[in-house]
Amino acid sequence: MNERLRRRIAGRLQGERGVIYKDAPYRVAIAYPNTYAVAMASLGFQTVYRLFNQEPDFVAERAFLEDAELAPPGRLPLYESGRPAGDVHIFGVSVAFELDLVNVVRLLRAAGLEPLREERDEGDPVVLVGGPLTSSNPWPLAPLADVILIGDGEEAIPLLAEAYRQAGGKREFLDLIEGMPGVFLPDRDLREPRWATAPLEKLPVYSQIVSRDSEFPGVFLIEAERGCPRPCTFCLARVMYGPTRNVPAEAVLAAVPDDVEKVGLVGASLSDYPFVKEVGRALLERGVKISVSSIRADRIDRELAEILKAGGLRTFTVAADGPSQRLRDLLKKQITEEHLLRAAGLARELGFKGFKLYQMIGLPTESDDDITEMIEFVKRLAQITPLTLSISPFVPKRHTPHHSDPFAGVRLIDARLKRVQKELRKLRPRVEVRSTSARWAWIEAVIARGGPEVGLAALRLEDGESFSRWKKALAEVGWNDPLNLPDGARLPLVLG
Repeated sequence: MNERLRRRIAGRLQGERGVIYKDAPYRVAIAYPNTYAVAMASLGFQTVYRLFNQEPDFVAERAFLEDAELAPPGRLPLYESGRPAGDVHIFGVSVAFELDLVNVVRLLRAAGLEPLREERDEGDPVVLVGGPLTSSNPWPLAPLADVILIGDGEEAIPLLAEAYRQAGGKREFLDLIEGMPGVFLPDRDLREPRWATAPLEKLPVYSQIVSRDSEFPGVFLIEAERGCPRPCTFCLARVMYGPTRNVPAEAVLAAVPDDVEKVGLVGASLSDYPFVKEVGRALLERGVKISVSSIRADRIDRELAEILKAGGLRTFTVAADGPSQRLRDLLKKQITEEHLLRAAGLARELGFKGFKLYQMIGLPTESDDDITEMIEFVKRLAQITPLTLSISPFVPKRHTPHHSDPFAGVRLIDARLKRVQKELRKLRPRVEVRSTSARWAWIEAVIARGGPEVGLAALRLEDGESFSRWKKALAEVGWNDPLNLPDGARLPLVLG
């Protein structure tokens, strides 16, 4: 192993609490197609690591694509033992984001595995892919994976482990798990299976490892709720994660170790979590700092804001998502200007250092008038408190009412972004505008609603990605606009 990589791994392990070291007959790699810091901030990644290690005869160890730059080709190391990540029985990959699709190809190659399923044989590890992307759209991963896990892993992982114990090889293992809830075998199944849904008694999930080098350094993450009660039409949380399951306050508090200094409460809509104040106050009494993953402007009140401020929250973050009230109503966002103005007022009164507002543009039926309304409203907010306006292009997703809506187009989104930046520039430094790339949003939209041919295009990009290279690779594999999905739906995406 490269000495620089050896020192990197040793330093990270030294900064972790909760690492599992064990030896067992069946070895599992839990690999992440991005950086260590992002992976260690993922509760799904950490939960699968813990679930496999809880199984008798199984040991799970971690690997990260980031380390491939320092590892010998095909010798990506496992953190706990230092063994090659490809020298396992099951090679698990957790994929959260569409734009990590090419990274999955790179990760398999870095572990010494052929990325295409059809080029691997009985002697290779079972490539098991799970994570949020597999629930929203598994099809681009179909050429790469032996098994795709769709939905919650809490119920599925023990069943997969038991099947592997009983199987005499990879093919028999696949025979045994065929038809299980959440198990999608892309070389056998023509349709996605029913999502695996964990019952409330399997919750909460929480950090197995607390790392000082995570995106959330030293934070113990715990999921207080799963699912979402809100009807927002653009969001997958309500659909993908099943019915809302609120973990009782006593169960959340019991899962937090006594030596934890900061807790990150995770949930799709924590403001709607009925025990958020009770849990927050109890953690403050322990002297624990608090962070939250989401706050809705229509649910925040002074009491909750004071709890979060006392817990160390510095930036007050809310999402409007629609640039006008008409579009917020279209999205069933249930947020009004009054809610947002009240949230800004609380941020100012309580002395929060920052106020961040999330917006989307490029929504269905959006016009210049909607953008004008957003600009004028931001000016009103700026009179109350300095703010950061974070703008993302709208990306239609499968399993939502917008699955067949067109992507607005790169040129249109760029033009509207430039207009917003130009008209709000005069308000600096009270207003800072940040935006994400319209071109990469288009690529995200292709992956979010694409079929297996999109995964084949990703194979052509492992040595470098760009907008033009993506377009070329898609053309080479026969992808056309409008987009063809496995179920025959045709989705118009606009390049310009």
